[in-house]
Amino acid sequence: MKKATIADVAEAAGVSTYTVSRALRGLKHVNEETRKKVLEAAKKLNYSASPTAAALATGRTNRIALLVRENLSGWFTGEITEGIYDTLFPQEYDLILYRAGNENERSEFFRRRRANQNADALIISGFGPNEEERDALAKLDMPIVSINASHAEYAHASVSIHDIAGEESAVRYLAALGHTRFAYIGRANRTYTWGDDERLLGYQNAVSELHLNNRGTFELNEESAENMRSIIAEIIAMPDPPTALCIWSDTYALKAVHELRRMGIRCPEDISVIGFDGQPAALDAGLSTVQQPAREIGAQAAQIALDLFNKKDVTENHLILPTRVIPLDTTSTCLPPTR
Repeated sequence: MKKATIADVAEAAGVSTYTVSRALRGLKHVNEETRKKVLEAAKKLNYSASPTAAALATGRTNRIALLVRENLSGWFTGEITEGIYDTLFPQEYDLILYRAGNENERSEFFRRRRANQNADALIISGFGPNEEERDALAKLDMPIVSINASHAEYAHASVSIHDIAGEESAVRYLAALGHTRFAYIGRANRTYTWGDDERLLGYQNAVSELHLNNRGTFELNEESAENMRSIIAEIIAMPDPPTALCIWSDTYALKAVHELRRMGIRCPEDISVIGFDGQPAALDAGLSTVQQPAREIGAQAAQIALDLFNKKDVTENHLILPTRVIPLDTTSTCLPPTR
Protein backbone atom coordinates (compact mmCIF):
# COMPACT_ATOMS: atom_id res chain seq x y z
CA MET A 1 0.00 0.00 0.00
CA LYS A 2 1.33 3.42 -0.98
CA LYS A 3 2.42 5.61 1.92
CA ALA A 4 0.26 8.71 2.35
CA THR A 5 1.79 12.10 1.60
CA ILE A 6 1.01 15.57 2.86
CA ALA A 7 -0.73 16.19 -0.47
CA ASP A 8 -3.06 13.23 0.20
CA VAL A 9 -3.98 14.68 3.60
CA ALA A 10 -4.58 18.10 2.05
CA GLU A 11 -6.88 16.62 -0.61
CA ALA A 12 -8.83 14.58 1.96
CA ALA A 13 -9.28 17.59 4.24
CA GLY A 14 -10.00 20.00 1.41
CA VAL A 15 -7.20 22.40 2.36
CA SER A 16 -3.74 23.36 1.11
CA THR A 17 -0.57 21.50 2.03
CA TYR A 18 0.58 24.69 3.81
CA THR A 19 -2.47 24.52 6.08
CA VAL A 20 -1.88 20.82 6.75
CA SER A 21 1.70 21.57 7.79
CA ARG A 22 0.63 24.32 10.19
CA ALA A 23 -2.24 22.29 11.63
CA LEU A 24 -0.13 19.22 12.33
CA ARG A 25 2.54 21.34 14.03
CA GLY A 26 -0.01 23.07 16.26
CA LEU A 27 0.80 26.53 14.93
CA LYS A 28 -1.46 29.56 15.16
CA HIS A 29 -3.80 30.98 12.51
CA VAL A 30 -5.53 27.65 11.85
CA ASN A 31 -9.12 27.58 13.12
CA GLU A 32 -10.18 24.64 15.26
CA GLU A 33 -12.65 23.22 12.74
CA THR A 34 -9.96 23.10 10.03
CA ARG A 35 -7.40 21.67 12.44
CA LYS A 36 -9.85 18.93 13.42
CA LYS A 37 -10.49 18.03 9.75
CA VAL A 38 -6.74 17.82 9.09
CA LEU A 39 -6.08 15.65 12.15
CA GLU A 40 -8.93 13.29 11.23
CA ALA A 41 -7.67 12.99 7.64
CA ALA A 42 -4.10 12.36 8.81
CA LYS A 43 -5.29 9.70 11.25
CA LYS A 44 -7.44 7.99 8.63
CA LEU A 45 -4.53 7.93 6.16
CA ASN A 46 -2.02 6.91 8.87
CA TYR A 47 0.10 9.94 7.99
CA SER A 48 2.84 11.36 10.22
CA ALA A 49 4.97 14.36 9.36
CA SER A 50 8.64 13.82 8.58
CA PRO A 51 10.82 14.88 11.55
CA THR A 52 13.32 16.37 9.11
CA ALA A 53 10.64 18.38 7.37
CA ALA A 54 9.27 19.57 10.68
CA ALA A 55 12.75 20.61 11.78
CA LEU A 56 13.30 22.60 8.60
CA ALA A 57 9.97 24.32 9.02
CA THR A 58 10.24 25.16 12.73
CA GLY A 59 13.98 25.39 13.33
CA ARG A 60 13.52 22.79 16.07
CA THR A 61 14.74 19.19 15.86
CA ASN A 62 13.71 18.04 19.35
CA ARG A 63 17.13 16.44 19.66
CA ILE A 64 20.16 17.16 21.86
CA ALA A 65 23.64 16.01 20.80
CA LEU A 66 26.22 14.60 23.22
CA LEU A 67 29.88 14.58 22.17
CA VAL A 68 32.19 12.45 24.34
CA ARG A 69 35.85 11.53 24.26
CA GLU A 70 35.56 8.60 26.66
CA ASN A 71 34.87 5.02 25.69
CA LEU A 72 31.13 4.71 25.12
CA SER A 73 31.04 1.72 27.47
CA GLY A 74 32.82 3.64 30.25
CA TRP A 75 31.02 4.17 33.53
CA PHE A 76 31.02 8.00 33.38
CA THR A 77 29.64 8.21 29.86
CA GLY A 78 27.00 5.67 30.81
CA GLU A 79 25.96 7.58 33.93
CA ILE A 80 25.76 11.02 32.32
CA THR A 81 23.87 9.54 29.37
CA GLU A 82 21.31 8.06 31.77
CA GLY A 83 20.95 11.46 33.42
CA ILE A 84 20.55 13.25 30.10
CA TYR A 85 17.90 10.73 29.04
CA ASP A 86 16.09 11.18 32.38
CA THR A 87 15.67 14.85 31.49
CA LEU A 88 15.01 14.61 27.76
CA PHE A 89 12.52 11.74 27.55
CA PRO A 90 9.69 13.35 29.59
CA GLN A 91 10.07 16.49 27.47
CA GLU A 92 9.80 14.49 24.21
CA TYR A 93 13.41 15.08 23.20
CA ASP A 94 15.78 12.54 21.68
CA LEU A 95 19.51 12.14 22.25
CA ILE A 96 22.18 11.80 19.55
CA LEU A 97 25.53 10.43 20.68
CA TYR A 98 28.82 11.29 18.97
CA ARG A 99 32.23 9.93 19.92
CA ALA A 100 35.50 11.79 19.42
CA GLY A 101 37.82 9.16 20.84
CA ASN A 102 40.64 9.68 18.35
CA GLU A 103 41.92 12.40 16.05
CA ASN A 104 40.05 11.06 13.00
CA GLU A 105 36.70 11.06 14.81
CA ARG A 106 37.31 14.53 16.21
CA SER A 107 38.35 15.91 12.84
CA GLU A 108 35.32 14.43 11.12
CA PHE A 109 32.88 15.80 13.71
CA PHE A 110 34.23 19.33 13.64
CA ARG A 111 34.80 19.38 9.87
CA ARG A 112 31.26 18.38 9.02
CA ARG A 113 29.65 20.22 11.93
CA ARG A 114 27.14 17.41 12.12
CA ALA A 115 25.47 18.59 15.32
CA ASN A 116 24.39 21.81 13.62
CA GLN A 117 22.25 19.82 11.19
CA ASN A 118 20.82 17.33 13.66
CA ALA A 119 20.31 18.93 17.07
CA ASP A 120 19.10 21.98 18.97
CA ALA A 121 22.00 22.05 21.45
CA LEU A 122 25.31 20.30 22.11
CA ILE A 123 26.72 18.83 25.33
CA ILE A 124 30.48 18.13 25.41
CA SER A 125 32.15 15.80 27.91
CA GLY A 126 35.68 14.58 28.39
CA PHE A 127 38.03 16.82 26.46
CA GLY A 128 39.01 20.37 25.64
CA PRO A 129 38.80 21.44 22.01
CA ASN A 130 41.87 23.00 20.42
CA GLU A 131 41.79 26.46 18.81
CA GLU A 132 40.59 25.20 15.44
CA GLU A 133 37.87 23.12 17.07
CA ARG A 134 36.76 26.07 19.21
CA ASP A 135 36.35 28.11 16.04
CA ALA A 136 34.21 25.32 14.59
CA LEU A 137 32.07 25.24 17.74
CA ALA A 138 31.50 28.99 17.52
CA LYS A 139 30.10 28.50 14.01
CA LEU A 140 27.55 25.92 15.17
CA ASP A 141 25.23 28.71 16.31
CA MET A 142 23.64 26.60 19.04
CA PRO A 143 23.80 26.40 22.85
CA ILE A 144 26.84 24.46 24.07
CA VAL A 145 27.08 23.00 27.57
CA SER A 146 30.31 21.51 28.86
CA ILE A 147 30.59 18.79 31.50
CA ASN A 148 33.34 18.94 34.14
CA ALA A 149 35.02 21.91 32.47
CA SER A 150 33.76 24.89 34.44
CA HIS A 151 36.14 27.39 32.80
CA ALA A 152 35.50 26.35 29.18
CA GLU A 153 35.34 29.58 27.19
CA TYR A 154 33.77 27.84 24.19
CA ALA A 155 30.64 26.84 26.16
CA HIS A 156 27.62 28.94 27.07
CA ALA A 157 27.18 26.98 30.30
CA SER A 158 28.73 24.14 32.27
CA VAL A 159 27.95 21.53 34.90
CA SER A 160 30.84 20.21 36.93
CA ILE A 161 32.11 19.14 40.32
CA HIS A 162 34.66 20.92 42.49
CA ASP A 163 37.58 18.52 42.09
CA ILE A 164 39.82 20.53 44.42
CA ALA A 165 37.29 20.47 47.26
CA GLY A 166 36.56 16.80 46.61
CA GLU A 167 40.18 15.74 47.04
CA GLU A 168 40.57 18.02 50.04
CA SER A 169 37.67 16.21 51.67
CA ALA A 170 39.40 12.86 51.09
CA VAL A 171 42.55 14.06 52.88
CA ARG A 172 40.54 15.56 55.74
CA TYR A 173 38.61 12.33 56.19
CA LEU A 174 41.82 10.27 56.40
CA ALA A 175 43.47 12.81 58.71
CA ALA A 176 40.47 12.53 61.04
CA LEU A 177 41.19 8.79 61.21
CA GLY A 178 44.65 9.60 62.56
CA HIS A 179 46.72 9.35 59.38
CA THR A 180 49.64 11.76 59.09
CA ARG A 181 51.81 10.22 56.33
CA PHE A 182 50.26 10.51 52.88
CA ALA A 183 51.06 9.86 49.23
CA TYR A 184 49.18 10.69 46.04
CA ILE A 185 49.02 8.72 42.80
CA GLY A 186 47.87 10.69 39.75
CA ARG A 187 47.94 10.38 36.00
CA ALA A 188 51.01 11.25 33.94
CA ASN A 189 49.13 12.35 30.80
CA ARG A 190 46.78 15.12 31.88
CA THR A 191 46.14 16.62 28.45
CA TYR A 192 42.40 16.07 28.20
CA THR A 193 40.95 16.00 31.70
CA TRP A 194 40.87 19.06 33.91
CA GLY A 195 40.03 17.05 37.05
CA ASP A 196 43.45 15.39 37.24
CA ASP A 197 45.33 18.61 37.94
CA GLU A 198 42.67 19.95 40.27
CA ARG A 199 42.52 16.77 42.33
CA LEU A 200 46.28 16.91 42.81
CA LEU A 201 45.98 20.56 43.83
CA GLY A 202 43.27 19.66 46.34
CA TYR A 203 45.52 16.98 47.83
CA GLN A 204 48.44 19.40 48.12
CA ASN A 205 46.25 22.12 49.67
CA ALA A 206 44.87 19.86 52.40
CA VAL A 207 48.20 18.21 53.23
CA SER A 208 49.81 21.64 53.61
CA GLU A 209 46.95 23.18 55.58
CA LEU A 210 46.77 20.25 58.03
CA HIS A 211 50.58 20.04 58.34
CA LEU A 212 50.64 16.43 57.19
CA ASN A 213 53.66 14.55 55.86
CA ASN A 214 53.57 14.19 52.08
CA ARG A 215 55.68 11.13 51.32
CA GLY A 216 55.43 11.72 47.60
CA THR A 217 53.25 12.29 44.54
CA PHE A 218 53.55 9.62 41.87
CA GLU A 219 52.55 9.80 38.20
CA LEU A 220 50.92 6.74 36.72
CA ASN A 221 51.54 5.84 33.09
CA GLU A 222 48.25 4.28 32.00
CA GLU A 223 49.86 2.54 29.04
CA SER A 224 52.16 0.49 31.29
CA ALA A 225 50.57 -2.44 33.10
CA GLU A 226 53.64 -2.69 35.34
CA ASN A 227 53.61 0.97 36.39
CA MET A 228 51.22 0.61 39.34
CA ARG A 229 53.18 -2.38 40.58
CA SER A 230 56.45 -0.44 40.54
CA ILE A 231 54.87 2.58 42.26
CA ILE A 232 53.45 0.45 45.08
CA ALA A 233 56.78 -1.35 45.45
CA GLU A 234 58.54 2.01 45.76
CA ILE A 235 56.03 3.23 48.33
CA ILE A 236 56.24 0.24 50.65
CA ALA A 237 60.05 0.22 50.45
CA MET A 238 60.23 3.68 52.09
CA PRO A 239 61.70 3.81 55.63
CA ASP A 240 58.47 5.46 56.86
CA PRO A 241 55.90 4.59 54.21
CA PRO A 242 52.62 6.47 54.03
CA THR A 243 49.66 4.99 55.84
CA ALA A 244 47.19 6.68 53.48
CA LEU A 245 47.08 6.73 49.67
CA CYS A 246 44.90 9.17 47.73
CA ILE A 247 44.44 8.04 44.13
CA TRP A 248 42.96 10.11 41.30
CA SER A 249 40.37 7.55 40.14
CA ASP A 250 38.57 4.47 41.41
CA THR A 251 39.88 2.36 38.54
CA TYR A 252 43.47 2.82 39.64
CA ALA A 253 42.68 2.82 43.35
CA LEU A 254 41.37 -0.72 42.93
CA LYS A 255 44.60 -1.68 41.17
CA ALA A 256 46.60 -0.19 44.03
CA VAL A 257 44.62 -2.20 46.58
CA HIS A 258 45.27 -5.34 44.56
CA GLU A 259 49.02 -4.69 44.39
CA LEU A 260 49.27 -3.89 48.10
CA ARG A 261 47.57 -7.13 49.06
CA ARG A 262 49.56 -9.10 46.51
CA MET A 263 52.74 -7.81 48.16
CA GLY A 264 51.53 -8.81 51.61
CA ILE A 265 50.46 -5.34 52.78
CA ARG A 266 47.15 -5.27 54.61
CA CYS A 267 44.62 -2.77 53.32
CA PRO A 268 43.30 -0.93 55.24
CA GLU A 269 45.13 -2.08 58.40
CA ASP A 270 48.61 -1.13 57.13
CA ILE A 271 47.76 1.33 54.37
CA SER A 272 44.38 2.94 53.70
CA VAL A 273 43.38 3.69 50.11
CA ILE A 274 40.76 6.14 48.85
CA GLY A 275 39.76 6.65 45.23
CA PHE A 276 37.73 9.29 43.41
CA ASP A 277 34.59 9.04 41.25
CA GLY A 278 32.18 6.69 43.00
CA GLN A 279 32.02 4.18 40.17
CA PRO A 280 29.34 1.54 40.86
CA ALA A 281 31.84 -1.31 40.39
CA ALA A 282 34.24 0.28 42.87
CA LEU A 283 31.48 0.76 45.44
CA ASP A 284 30.47 -2.88 44.99
CA ALA A 285 34.10 -3.86 45.64
CA GLY A 286 34.11 -1.92 48.92
CA LEU A 287 36.47 0.86 47.83
CA SER A 288 36.36 4.03 49.91
CA THR A 289 35.99 6.93 47.50
CA VAL A 290 34.92 10.48 46.77
CA GLN A 291 31.69 10.18 44.82
CA GLN A 292 30.72 12.57 42.06
CA PRO A 293 27.03 12.65 41.06
CA ALA A 294 27.57 11.69 37.41
CA ARG A 295 23.92 10.96 36.63
CA GLU A 296 22.82 14.27 38.14
CA ILE A 297 25.54 16.06 36.14
CA GLY A 298 24.01 14.68 32.94
CA ALA A 299 20.47 15.56 33.99
CA GLN A 300 21.38 19.14 34.86
CA ALA A 301 23.42 19.61 31.68
CA ALA A 302 20.47 18.48 29.57
CA GLN A 303 18.03 20.81 31.32
CA ILE A 304 20.35 23.78 30.94
CA ALA A 305 20.81 22.95 27.24
CA LEU A 306 17.03 22.90 26.75
CA ASP A 307 16.55 26.13 28.69
CA LEU A 308 19.22 27.91 26.66
CA PHE A 309 17.69 26.73 23.38
CA ASN A 310 14.22 27.84 24.50
CA LYS A 311 15.68 31.18 25.65
CA LYS A 312 14.58 30.64 29.24
CA ASP A 313 16.37 32.24 32.16
CA VAL A 314 19.12 29.99 33.51
CA THR A 315 19.67 30.56 37.22
CA GLU A 316 23.27 29.34 37.18
CA ASN A 317 25.22 29.12 33.94
CA HIS A 318 28.17 27.40 35.61
CA LEU A 319 26.66 24.91 38.01
CA ILE A 320 28.94 23.09 40.46
CA LEU A 321 27.54 19.98 42.15
CA PRO A 322 28.91 18.66 45.47
CA THR A 323 30.94 15.49 45.96
CA ARG A 324 30.87 13.34 49.09
CA VAL A 325 33.21 10.93 50.81
CA ILE A 326 31.94 7.33 50.87
CA PRO A 327 33.86 5.43 53.59
CA LEU A 328 33.90 1.70 52.89
CA ASP A 329 36.34 -1.19 53.34
CA THR A 330 39.70 0.21 52.19
CA THR A 331 40.12 2.91 54.85
CA SER A 332 40.34 2.62 58.63
CA THR A 333 41.78 4.26 61.73
CA CYS A 334 45.55 4.58 61.60
CA LEU A 335 46.98 1.83 63.80
CA PRO A 336 50.18 2.32 65.83
CA PRO A 337 53.20 0.56 64.29
CA THR A 338 53.71 -3.03 65.42
CA ARG A 339 56.84 -3.67 67.49
